[in-house]
Amino acid sequence: MKLYPFHINTSRVENLTTEQLNEAKYRCARDFGKRAGFSPIAYIFLLASITIATDIGSAYFKDYWFLVIMVYVISIGRYLITQKLAVSEKDHYRLYLNNYYILTLAVAFLWGAVMAMMLWTDQLQNFSYLLLSLTIAMTAGAIGTMTSYVRTSLQFIFMLWLPIVFVLALLSYTDCAGATLVLYLVVIMLFFVATLASRIALDNQSGILRQILLESQSNELILALETIKQQQSEVKKHRDHLQNLVDEKTIDLIKAKEKAEQADITKSEFLANMSHELRTPLHSILSFSHFGLTRLDQVDSEKIRSYFEKINYSGEIQLNLVNDLLDLSHLESNKANLFFKQCNLLAITKSIIDELSSLYEQKNMTLSLDEPSETTLVNGDKSKIEQLLRNLIGNAIKFSPAKSHLAIGLYKNTSTVRLEIVDQGPGIPDEDKDSIFDKFNQSSRTRTGTGGTGLGLAICAQIVQQHNGDIWVEDAMEGNDQSGARFVVIFPPY
Repeated sequence: MKLYPFHINTSRVENLTTEQLNEAKYRCARDFGKRAGFSPIAYIFLLASITIATDIGSAYFKDYWFLVIMVYVISIGRYLITQKLAVSEKDHYRLYLNNYYILTLAVAFLWGAVMAMMLWTDQLQNFSYLLLSLTIAMTAGAIGTMTSYVRTSLQFIFMLWLPIVFVLALLSYTDCAGATLVLYLVVIMLFFVATLASRIALDNQSGILRQILLESQSNELILALETIKQQQSEVKKHRDHLQNLVDEKTIDLIKAKEKAEQADITKSEFLANMSHELRTPLHSILSFSHFGLTRLDQVDSEKIRSYFEKINYSGEIQLNLVNDLLDLSHLESNKANLFFKQCNLLAITKSIIDELSSLYEQKNMTLSLDEPSETTLVNGDKSKIEQLLRNLIGNAIKFSPAKSHLAIGLYKNTSTVRLEIVDQGPGIPDEDKDSIFDKFNQSSRTRTGTGGTGLGLAICAQIVQQHNGDIWVEDAMEGNDQSGARFVVIFPPY
C-alpha cells in the first residue's frame, strides 16, 4: 500500500529477514513516540500565548474559540498516546501509532487553518510574520519528531501548510502588498524542508536497520563463538577420553606383556619341573627294569622283588602327575562330573589325616585338630573335597621342617564353614599370595629343590570355586618372626 504512512525503506540495507523487518517497524514506532516527547504540549502553549498576549489573537479566540479548544484537546490526546507508544509492546504498538498519526494530521490541519484565518484577518501585517515564524518553527520541530518515517513527515507538512498557502494565494490575487513574495518564499522553503525531512527520515531508518543487522550479526557471532567453545570443549573431552583410553590400553598392554612374560617364565619353569618330575620316575623305571632283565639269572628273587617294587612306586608317582594334569584340564573345562550331596567336613578331614599320618610321622611332626562343637555339614562332591584336603594337608607336610607342628581347625557360623591349615614351613611371600593358585606356579621360597608341577593349589582353587566357596593364604603368625602359612577355605553351609 503506497499511501501507508509508516513505510520502512530498505533500499540502503539488503538481505533483511521478515523477523528483522518486523523488529525495525517496532523500533521505528517506539522511536517515533520517544522523539515526540512533550512536543504536543508546545501547541497548547504557543496558541495560548498568541490568543492571550495579542489583540488579534484575543479577538480571534472570541470568534473562533471552538477551533482553539479542539487544538488543545487533540494536543493533549497526542501527548498521552506518545507516552503509551514510547513504552508499547510489539502486540499493541500499531494501534497507538495509527491513533497518533490521525491526531497529528488533524492538529496540523487545525493549526494551519487557525494560522491561515489569522493571516487573512491581519492582511500580512507585522502579526502575520510572527505567525509564519511560529509555524516554520513548528515545522522544524515536527521534522525532528517525525524522522522515523518519510511519508508521515511530508503528509504533516502538507496538512499544516495547505490552508496557509491557500490564504497566501488569495492575498496575492487581491493584490495584498508582499503576499506574492511571501508565497514564493514559503513554497521554496517547503520544497527544501520536504527534501531535508525525507533525507533525515531515510538516514534515521537506515541507521535503525543497520543497528538491527549488527545486533543480529553480533548474536550470530556470539552463537558461533559459543558453538566453537562447545566444540572445543567436546574436542577436549574427546581428546582427554582418547588419552585415557590410550593410557588404559597402554596399561592393559603392559599388564598383558608382563602377564605373557610371566606366563612364559612359568611355562619354562613348568616344563623344567615336568621334565624333571616325569624323567625321574621314568629313569627309575627304565633303570630297575634293565637291572631285572640283565641280572635275571644273577640275583635272587628278593632282589628282583625290590626292583619291581621300585618300578611300581615310580609308576605311581608318574601316574599321579598325569592325573593332576587331567584333573585340572577337566575342572577348567567344566567336564568333571561332580555329585553334590551332604558331606561331613570334619569326618572327611579326619579321614585324610589318617591317610597321611605316615608322612608326618616320618618327619617326627605333631598334628592337632581343633574340632567345632557343631556339625560341619557342607553341600559338595566328597571325592573332590577329599582331593582338596589331600593336596592342602600334603603340601603343608611336604614344606614343613622335621619336628614342626601342623594345626588344623574347623569353625562354623550361620553363613560359612571355615577350614584352616597352619604350618611352620617357609611361608608365602606377599608378592606370591595371589599367584600361587595359578596353574604351573609355585612360591618363590619352595620353587627350587622341592619338586612338583605347581598344579596342586590350582586344582584346589578350581574345586573350591565349583563349590561356590573361597580360598586364600595368609601369614601364620602376623607380626611375629616365626614363619609359616595359613591356608583358609570357606564353604557355604549345607
